[in-house]
Amino acid sequence: MKALWLALALAAAPSLPAAAPTSALAERSPDFLDLRRAVSLLEDENVLEAQALVRPILEKRPKDPAVQLVAGLVRFYQQRYGEAVDLLEKSRLGTGSLDYLALARAAREVTKDHARAEGEHFAVSYPKGKDEVLVPYVLEALEAQRAALAQDLGWSTAGKVTIEILNDTRELARLSTLTEEEIKTSGTIALCKFNKLMIVSPKALVKGYDWLDTAAHEYTHYVVTARTHDNTPIWLHEGLAKFSETRWRGKGGELSASSAGLLKDALRKDQLITFAQMHPSMAKLPSQEAAALAFAEVELAVEYLEAKGGAPLMNRILDRVTGGEPAERAVAQALGVSYEAFLADWKRFMAARPLPEGGLHVEEKLRFKGDPKHGGAHSEWAEIPDDRARGFARLGEIFRERGRWAAARVEYGKAVARAGKGIAVLSDKFALAAMMSGHDAEAQEALTEALRRHPQYAALHLHLARLQVKRKAWPEAKEQLLLANAQDPFDPEIHAGLAAVHEASGQAELAAREKRFAQLLAHE
Repeated sequence: MKALWLALALAAAPSLPAAAPTSALAERSPDFLDLRRAVSLLEDENVLEAQALVRPILEKRPKDPAVQLVAGLVRFYQQRYGEAVDLLEKSRLGTGSLDYLALARAAREVTKDHARAEGEHFAVSYPKGKDEVLVPYVLEALEAQRAALAQDLGWSTAGKVTIEILNDTRELARLSTLTEEEIKTSGTIALCKFNKLMIVSPKALVKGYDWLDTAAHEYTHYVVTARTHDNTPIWLHEGLAKFSETRWRGKGGELSASSAGLLKDALRKDQLITFAQMHPSMAKLPSQEAAALAFAEVELAVEYLEAKGGAPLMNRILDRVTGGEPAERAVAQALGVSYEAFLADWKRFMAARPLPEGGLHVEEKLRFKGDPKHGGAHSEWAEIPDDRARGFARLGEIFRERGRWAAARVEYGKAVARAGKGIAVLSDKFALAAMMSGHDAEAQEALTEALRRHPQYAALHLHLARLQVKRKAWPEAKEQLLLANAQDPFDPEIHAGLAAVHEASGQAELAAREKRFAQLLAHE
């Protein structure tokens, strides 16, 4: 925000042309210095202290352009967009290369019809309609993430943090400094910026995405920014966020099979993405594969540091970074080695790390609805490498569409026999046909095997849950339904299944909520 400091200084300068807005504040007056301090606090996501500094100055000088400028920024960072627009328009002072007035106007427009739900430490702003089903789950996940990071990093938010759920990548581009092309190219689906979390609704993607882990990832960015006064470099920032994104539901550092596969291949070819190439943002990388590789690298950098000294070591590094020490020196000092030795040891650590099951055979890409680059609902069939296997699968689809489940099972089975069990959509179709034709044991075996390779594939969890609901295996059904919900939460069967689970366990209020969600989604 250095450009803002310049705008403030110019507003206080006596030599401006008469038509330019000027401030009555002297550049070194206490009020002016407090305004400058408030801008710095906003950079660190410390909105409460910034507001405390600005409020009395605004009361004294409500028409001063410099005061209006900073007060408008505070309102923007508080998600009070109408007031932000009003103050920034009145100020008429520029904000440098980042047009905060345009951002405030866009945020006001995008969120004007949003509903709002309040939790203990978080507030959710979301489009009215089916996105309501996201609210209780994201609040629960973020509260759990807050508790986990308070334990890991020794820091937690003072006020409520807002998460804005957006309809699509176009809205994310409007509310950020990224273009829609950058967002789709890199697979960026969420951001932490301007004292809020922003995530694109899973409804914008063909088969959803890991939206709860993503919300936890962005909250981790929020914590690291505030804890270290925004001094953390991108590789460590993203490494901590990626490593910690699963802490709300367990331990950190759950490297996916697809990421591990990309990493092993890059190590073999000596084509790692450097920390410098990751700057200023992972969203600027040239492809989803490049971004996934970079995330895998930095996640294992943090995993390496955790293995060396756990949370105490990481907090010593962050303490040094908070004090203004470069991260390279902070890491080296905390480890007691040179930075070059750290890099060499980290690369050896990555090369020796066991590959999760599925490894090189799995590729996870975000597929956006309506984007021809990412295919439609049936583009996964292209993953079947064998022509005859694809032919069997297509014949299975024809039988399935005609309700001839036994015949579909036979044809899908032929496709699996030729192509193997590594293709999620094929394994799922075969399991569904087996289930519908009375071969439950065969379906369960296929689903369980497929999930070992594709834990992110929601339909596999949902169909396994269907078998467990049928057997009244309620705890197992709940686990699978929640896993499906954490990926693709807009299938009414997920919520109907959860209603049955809650009813069976005597949780009438939760059962009623899930029944309502199922009905809401069925009518969308």
